[in-house]
Amino acid sequence: MNSHYDVVIIGGGMVGASLAVALKNTKLNIAVIEPYPISSGEIEREEKLYQPSYDARSTALSWGSRLIYQQLGLWQKLSLHATPIKKIHVSDRGRFGATRLDADSYRVEALGYVVPNEWIGKTLVSGLNSHGNIDFICPAKVEGITRTESATCITLSKRNDETGDYDLAEETVTADLVVIADGGRSETCQKLGIEMQTHSYGQHALVTNVTTSKHHGYEAFERFTESGPMAMLPLGAADNSAKNTALNPTDSRCALVWTLPEDQVEDVMAMSDSEFMALLQDRFGYRLGQIEQVGVRHHYPLKLSQSAEQVRAGIVVVGNAAHALHPVAGQGYNLALRGVLSLAELIVKAANQDEPIGSLTVLQRYIEDRYVDQDKTILFSDKITRLFGDTNTGVGLLRDMGLIGLDILPGAKRFFARQAMGLGGSEAKIL
Repeated sequence: MNSHYDVVIIGGGMVGASLAVALKNTKLNIAVIEPYPISSGEIEREEKLYQPSYDARSTALSWGSRLIYQQLGLWQKLSLHATPIKKIHVSDRGRFGATRLDADSYRVEALGYVVPNEWIGKTLVSGLNSHGNIDFICPAKVEGITRTESATCITLSKRNDETGDYDLAEETVTADLVVIADGGRSETCQKLGIEMQTHSYGQHALVTNVTTSKHHGYEAFERFTESGPMAMLPLGAADNSAKNTALNPTDSRCALVWTLPEDQVEDVMAMSDSEFMALLQDRFGYRLGQIEQVGVRHHYPLKLSQSAEQVRAGIVVVGNAAHALHPVAGQGYNLALRGVLSLAELIVKAANQDEPIGSLTVLQRYIEDRYVDQDKTILFSDKITRLFGDTNTGVGLLRDMGLIGLDILPGAKRFFARQAMGLGGSEAKIL
């Protein structure tokens, strides 16, 4: 471990690791601080043996995110366990409104992909393996963070492997730039007094995996119900080596994200599997046949959160620490990924021009660019959530007319598709 770095990334999850990958092989010295061990393991062996558990949590990557990972040299590995989304079907339960998106209409292989979080993590860490300009400081926790005139000082405690506790003995590193990527409940932001502006939707997201009797055909379903919107995303192996993805009839799993009111979620969580599947069948319908199996259910409260500050001199906040969106539109991680790539581009450009990478002048250029994409994406996600969460009859009629309008108005449908594909905002150049 060095005493000083050009960039320190606090948080080695998917967002922080993606930024580190974007900065590898540069002249910058990078450190990643993470409270859990980070190890790539035998990644080549895992490519052949890896099989996600039935209950593995997944992330929907947009087409734009696929392009980012492709140019970072990681897509070939990621695609080994990526399920393509070739079609999207949007409907309103009990009403006539519906619209459909098809990858072929936009001349792309897929509108997006569903990838197990564990595999994304393994692939990112493997992409950082053996790069001399990156140090992993883990397991370690940030105990304090202060800014001096010339650098940001981070006080760390390291975990004792024998006891599992974090030793009080403190070590300090300094950095020209600190990037905070430690999640939506960022302890680092709290230490700095950076507040989150939060709006509660009064809802919880219930997430689980289900098996259906009919293969999903690589189609994602967005279904809006009186209790809240639900998304069924395709899971399962696909023959990515073939030009046309082949169906795998033995794997008809889907990842379910179901938005429920706060006063209903505990009752739904308390249901037996058979009771839950019956309720889900009633709400979702039979587009995928009979629901045959359900995995472990989890839930979490839904909020629209934005950091009151995303940049200070020597500090940038990214990922869920900067903004957390409603999951119904699947925009959150893809927005974060565009952000870290834009930041990486700015850091490298500034360093090559001998500008101080932690200066507020440099960082303001980053955030001015990101606000355009963030505002557009957050507005898109929030408006969809509110529109389809309104049970008013008049609003329902307007909603149905809007869905039908998407099918008959090419310009509107193209805008909707570009947002879904992660191409609606400003697009950073990839290093």
